[in-house]
Amino acid sequence: MKRSFFKGRKALITGGAGFVGSNLARALVEAGADVTVIDNFHPDYGANVFNFTGIANKLRLVRGDITDRGLVAKLCAGAETVFHAAAQCSHVDSMIDPWLDLDYNCRGTLSVLEGARASPLKPSVAYAGTRAIVGAPLEMPATESTLPNPVDVYGVNKHAAELYGAVYARAYRVPFVSLRLTNSFGPYHQMKSGKYGILNWFLGQALQGKPIRVFGTGEQLRDYLYIDDAVDAFLRAGEFVAALATSPRAYPRARLAGEKIPYAVFNVGSGQGMKFADCARRIVECVGSKLEFVPWPPERAAIETGDFIADSALAGEILGWKPETAFEEGLKRTVAFYRENLRHYL
Repeated sequence: MKRSFFKGRKALITGGAGFVGSNLARALVEAGADVTVIDNFHPDYGANVFNFTGIANKLRLVRGDITDRGLVAKLCAGAETVFHAAAQCSHVDSMIDPWLDLDYNCRGTLSVLEGARASPLKPSVAYAGTRAIVGAPLEMPATESTLPNPVDVYGVNKHAAELYGAVYARAYRVPFVSLRLTNSFGPYHQMKSGKYGILNWFLGQALQGKPIRVFGTGEQLRDYLYIDDAVDAFLRAGEFVAALATSPRAYPRARLAGEKIPYAVFNVGSGQGMKFADCARRIVECVGSKLEFVPWPPERAAIETGDFIADSALAGEILGWKPETAFEEGLKRTVAFYRENLRHYL
């Protein structure tokens, strides 16, 4: 993809020191964008200054919280595109502390949207959505029109945030696009917790010589996506949503189809289902360690979605996007990165 669109463009990344945000920051710096990152460095969500190795002097880092409306408004006032990746992203924690999840995933998103609405630059917003919005899919593979069926507070609040984007697009003409990411993996991801980013967690365990523990039989299907492909989708979406500001269009199979507002939703996944246990076995084959099957913890069993595979045909049709990295190649690259840098993520 040509990324000349972002050369000199003022980009703000919320949650920019985390997994998705820092990979985005690297791509935008490489594209010549003027990059600002905001992150609160919450100890549980993967923010890591090491993620900026080699690019720290090429971006502006702001330590702050997206629920700080005044700070976010100031940052949005100087942005042309906002990549909104900040979130509380643990399914389990959303059930333990739903108020915290509400703060980050709803109030934080409203801070971003209000900042964009009031900004003289009228920035467009590209949002890091999630498959958790669909939750336990009522059809497979899941499309953008599949009825949302979230199984946890996290999924509900991420869906609400997506709908806030629709409201601001319709009422205030704030261009908004949501990318519903599937299970993404790759470099620059936290290894301290198995509450999210389970493939990377398994890798961290294996590289430390610890067993990989799979709940139940591990027969459920998951859709795994390498981070470089997710970043490519974000950059395409960032260019696309900026164009919606001047020429809103209606998209079949997208949310609010038929309404010409600057808003769209896209699934972003590999489209390939892999059994959870098979994913773990491939890690064992690649790294070593051993596989153990253990009973489901009650708090996990209560919010398990079952099989999930994303239909990303709409992203291909509208954004020209498709996943380019085979699972095996992505796993190889990820293992190589952590063999060299694991100590920075434990």
